[in-house]
Amino acid sequence: MIQFTQPAWLWGLAALAVPVAIHLLSRKEGRVVPVGSLRHLRETTSQQFRGIKLNELLLLALRLLLLILLVLLLAGLFWKNTERQAWVVVDRDLLQNTRAMALADSLVAKGYEWRWLESGFPKKNNSGALSSKNNWQAIEQLRTQHLQHAVVLSTGLLTEFKGELQPLGAHIDWQVFELEPRKLSIYGVEKENTKLVRTVFTSATRTYFESEAVSMLPDSLPTPRPIQISLVADKGYETEARIVTAALKSIATLPIKINVTTELHPAADWLIWLSDKPTPETAAKIIYTTPASGMLLQPRSATQWQLPKAFTLDAALQNDLTIRLAALLTKDITRQAAIPDNRSLPAAFLNKTEVAMSSVVDAGNNAAILIFFLLVLSVERVVAFVRKQ
Repeated sequence: MIQFTQPAWLWGLAALAVPVAIHLLSRKEGRVVPVGSLRHLRETTSQQFRGIKLNELLLLALRLLLLILLVLLLAGLFWKNTERQAWVVVDRDLLQNTRAMALADSLVAKGYEWRWLESGFPKKNNSGALSSKNNWQAIEQLRTQHLQHAVVLSTGLLTEFKGELQPLGAHIDWQVFELEPRKLSIYGVEKENTKLVRTVFTSATRTYFESEAVSMLPDSLPTPRPIQISLVADKGYETEARIVTAALKSIATLPIKINVTTELHPAADWLIWLSDKPTPETAAKIIYTTPASGMLLQPRSATQWQLPKAFTLDAALQNDLTIRLAALLTKDITRQAAIPDNRSLPAAFLNKTEVAMSSVVDAGNNAAILIFFLLVLSVERVVAFVRKQ
């Protein structure tokens, strides 16, 4: 079925009258007949319009075709498939979910085609490696498919919604099957003669951590080594040093072990440099002061962060110095632990919207029309040059 994304441009077909009128009103140059004398010729009434007829029919046809092709390009001609497909798009993480699999199988029995919720929506028999998922991107891609209906079966994990929010098309139904709550011990730490196991609890609604004292740490549980910090402060930075020291003491209450020295330690993981002197050469990550104003712990590179030269306790509280410093110091530990997060986005948060027809047009149709337009234009120019029109 032929449809148009911008049908208002079809009024442009009225311009077909212009080349017809031009060809009707234009007169071919008459043949020159030499005569010896004009005394036998008499002037007659002009018959300019009595014998009007179309000249240069081939050129006229080419110009009319050019106008038609231009209008079709502007109107967004495309062929709508009246036998559009229906898909059930399944998240591979739901293969063990009996309710989700039962629903998917019932939809397949009704004629839906099984696709995976991944980039490109591979078919069910595709056994390739699981690719990273971005559900906002998947929704955007799904809206551009020529589908009659799509049912998406997803875990709805918050970690898989990255980027700009995308509304669902009116023909897309998004179903969320929440993952079962999980409890996972991620690492152990021995601190002040106490052995602690750090455990994460995660469900569809929240993720939180708890620490449990044990008599012996399991051998299978990773044990991060203590964080070695060198806090070096020159004279004049006593206030800043007290603020940073207080923040480190608060962080030390977490189930991690922190060793702080006031001199540059050769095996330091972090160097907090409160001094006007240049930072020393070290393999440690550096937090240093700078005369420039700005936020506390502003990143300057992958291994360096800045503190304003003079910051107050109020500035430290307003900029969440302790929280941000704790996040920096423990980043490597949390990265190694591969902490799970089962929090999900309910389907009710996904808004449906009518899809603009221009967003689902097959660009191949317009490309073919454009190529044909350029070809006809070339032929018209050649004919006009030859016919001197």
